[in-house]
Amino acid sequence: MTITIDLLRHGEVAGGLRLRGYRDDPLSDKGWQQLRDVIKGKTLPWDTIISSPLQRCALFAEEVSKQHEKPLHIKHGFKEISFGDWEGQLFSDLYKNQPEEMSRFWNNPSAATPPNGEPYDDFEIRVHQAWDELVAEHANKHILLVAHGGTIRALLRKVINFPVPSFFKIEVPNASLSRITIDDDISRLTFINGQLE
Repeated sequence: MTITIDLLRHGEVAGGLRLRGYRDDPLSDKGWQQLRDVIKGKTLPWDTIISSPLQRCALFAEEVSKQHEKPLHIKHGFKEISFGDWEGQLFSDLYKNQPEEMSRFWNNPSAATPPNGEPYDDFEIRVHQAWDELVAEHANKHILLVAHGGTIRALLRKVINFPVPSFFKIEVPNASLSRITIDDDISRLTFINGQLE
């Protein structure tokens, strides 16, 4: 069995640098352009497209699905982590008003949960379960998964097993593209610099 999954993070979101988790803000014009640039002029290799249900992922996935006649599946398991009471707040305000809490969370999300937020361990279990289902259902396929920075980090952690305190040290820029290939239960990670080959 071989399965290839391209992980595409959504583009820039309207409204500035905020914690968004479950908050369903739209892409900015720049964010749409970032995503469209990834596939512009390329022959798309994907058999199926899978997306988080949040519009910053799902609307672009829907556009690609319709334009290129690829099946689309919306999977709630790939949503971003919920930041609870921090949802929608500017990073700068959170660091100004709750520096210790933000620092604890950013340095080890499994040891500190935002007020009324989703515990990191629950988030990772959810994302990994959705991943295992994806792999089981799409053997010998090439998949596009449109998701979030946290979701992609959790999947990269599953593949290369870096420690949780390093979670936010892995940079996942807007519209970045990474590839995971699984051959008979052996996973390989390839960074493809946001461009299809």
